[in-house]
Amino acid sequence: MRPISISIFFPAYNEEANIKDSVLEVQEIVKTITDKYEIIIVDDGSKDQTGKIADELAEESEFIKVVHHEKNKGYGAALWSGIQKAKYQYVFFTDADLQFDLSELSILTHFVPTHQVVLGYRSLRRDSFLRLVNAKAWNLLNRLLFGLKVKDIDCAFKLMDRKLVASLPIKTRGAMMSAEMLIRLQRMGVVFKEIPVSHFPREEGLATGANPKVIIKAFKELWKLYQGKLGQVSRIELKRFAIIGVFNTITDIGIYFLLTRGLFFFADHLLMAKAASFLCGTVLSFFANRAWTFSKTSKLEFNELIVFYMTVSMGILVNLVATSILLDVFHLYDLVAVCGATVATFVWNFSASKLWVYNTKTPMIYRKKFGVSR
Repeated sequence: MRPISISIFFPAYNEEANIKDSVLEVQEIVKTITDKYEIIIVDDGSKDQTGKIADELAEESEFIKVVHHEKNKGYGAALWSGIQKAKYQYVFFTDADLQFDLSELSILTHFVPTHQVVLGYRSLRRDSFLRLVNAKAWNLLNRLLFGLKVKDIDCAFKLMDRKLVASLPIKTRGAMMSAEMLIRLQRMGVVFKEIPVSHFPREEGLATGANPKVIIKAFKELWKLYQGKLGQVSRIELKRFAIIGVFNTITDIGIYFLLTRGLFFFADHLLMAKAASFLCGTVLSFFANRAWTFSKTSKLEFNELIVFYMTVSMGILVNLVATSILLDVFHLYDLVAVCGATVATFVWNFSASKLWVYNTKTPMIYRKKFGVSR
């Protein structure tokens, strides 16, 4: 036996077909890891027999405990109840739907105590195409808005230091909870150990993650967090990027005007004038965003310029495609379509710049001011 203690908990909502097998399976596994453990079932206001089965399991074993929510409060609330109820050194949580190989818990425990947080990520996720797309988009959005860099935010296979996570000022209680927890841990400078884990199709019960109410609540919580301290860095970057965009446009137009009105050659070659003015504007944009918006101070490398102009080229394509769609599919007024395409292009340019062109650690000035560690 290893000298560690673990609190294992299952957030469960309408899992009568799975909860007993999940609990009994993980109990046999954890016995091979440590003799100091507990298993907590968080019944999140289930309408089926989940709560009754959980109580029966608790009556049969002193190692099993149950937390009941009188009504369904959401996945995040169930996670938080499990964390607060736990008493041992480490907490491990997973879903009760039998989509994970619970024996892989032993793999995660090999990385403690050298790591305070060990995260499983689904090496081959067995979900529908739509859920896979949603998950990728959710990961990308959290990385863009909060700088969260993990492979699988919502993978329900996490092992963490209990005192560390229990002390976090978590504000969300919906599907955003896992993301907020990881964002706050990353801001504290915690280094994550990410481990690939197996994933299987759900055989019994129904998943609730794709419920429109759950999704809407998650986006509301995300927006609220973004408006607070956690989103401060991204908001500053967005503001500076927009300001430079304005100067970029003014530079482009100004140089085009001077070339076509002041030099006869360019007056007869308008496309060349436009190309020259565009190049000047983008050079200004590149260096201004590098130094001011994203505070990148490392030595300039040629491949940065290549990536930047690839992004700019894609931005032009995004603008043309968006304009075409808004005009031909939605039949919008041309000026409205142009404005909409400009917004789409701005979103693309900012996202690509932050995640690809100027991808770097958070500038030191932001780390000190807003408590961002990396």
